[in-house]
Amino acid sequence: MSTKVVAMILSFLSFFAFWSPNAQPNNIPETREYVGEVPDKYGVWPTKGFETGPRPAWFIPPVAKTAYVFQRPINGNVFSDSVLVLHKGKLAYEDYAEGWDKDTPHQMYSVTKSIVSALVGVAIGEGKIKGVDQKVIDFFPEAKIAPGQESKRDMTIEHLLTHTSGLSGDGDKEAMEYVWWEPGSLGKAYDSGIAAFETPQVAAPGKVHSYSSGAGMQTLACLVSRAVKMNLFEYAKKKLFGPLGMTSVAWDAAADGNNYGGFGLSMTPRDMLRFGYLYLNNGRWEDKQIIPADYVTRTPPRSKAAQAYGYLFWNTTLLPFDASYEASGSFGQFIAVMPEWDAVIVRTGSIGPITKAIYTKTPDKLFESILLPMIAMKGMPWRYFKELL
Repeated sequence: MSTKVVAMILSFLSFFAFWSPNAQPNNIPETREYVGEVPDKYGVWPTKGFETGPRPAWFIPPVAKTAYVFQRPINGNVFSDSVLVLHKGKLAYEDYAEGWDKDTPHQMYSVTKSIVSALVGVAIGEGKIKGVDQKVIDFFPEAKIAPGQESKRDMTIEHLLTHTSGLSGDGDKEAMEYVWWEPGSLGKAYDSGIAAFETPQVAAPGKVHSYSSGAGMQTLACLVSRAVKMNLFEYAKKKLFGPLGMTSVAWDAAADGNNYGGFGLSMTPRDMLRFGYLYLNNGRWEDKQIIPADYVTRTPPRSKAAQAYGYLFWNTTLLPFDASYEASGSFGQFIAVMPEWDAVIVRTGSIGPITKAIYTKTPDKLFESILLPMIAMKGMPWRYFKELL
């Protein structure tokens, strides 16, 4: 048995170990090269449906099942809802918990951020955005900079993509006190797009990593919308979801009609696979380059260190020692892109009462007023909803 196969089997011990992506090293180490062949050589495109294929030798269902039991809580009372494996463009494994199936959309939580990253790439490819070095304030000329916050003028799109804008992060007192999602919080001319210019900046751009689902991500989402002169969801359907055959997607919006940038998307696990496969193919789908290839190759974290962060994608918890990376969301949602294995792995999950109790005891207004209600309201089976009560 090869070293790679042994490593893959052992990795299942931590495959579904769900961590909270909060703490990060302040500096991301040197750039790493994107590894792996682009698998368009298989000529398989699941735009309208999935072909089934043989299970890869390194994926062993009994091992996965041991670590990934659907019918009981694991890792802090997180329930597993689905797991799917796409190998060489074909559906090699698919399993669902009671109450879930291939047609049931699931909340994505912070996987939404990775979709926003993709849309930044699409807009760059169309020339609507000059590049990741473009200043954020170019798109918000009406934004007012508070005294002592002048370095906000130096924020670039790349700073928002890497959470190095210097803005306060999730859980920080400054971020929680600024309720940008509530009408009236920004005055009569309510526009959630200027959130990054209203919430406090605690460091100069590029100095520290501070993970945020709030102001910075909202500004990035609105920036893309302004750049393309379209509602972000409509743009996504036209340029991304539509071409890939992703028909299940829904996207919640703030009171001003701007879609949330840090959360709010829902889709089926199969549509999650489609999105991951786009990245596995370096942004190409069928005969069209949806996202510029050079943007996709710059997307993975520039370090193999645990919890390293790229363009709104994490270094994967699945195989942290190779070129795999993932879109990741609360309660164990992830889309793992695995170039060296010609594979995409998707997992979805829900919370139970213990986890809910932990989260609701934290003074996080964003979570309590927006995210927690979405858990119960957006497609969760009644069996799980009862356990939230």
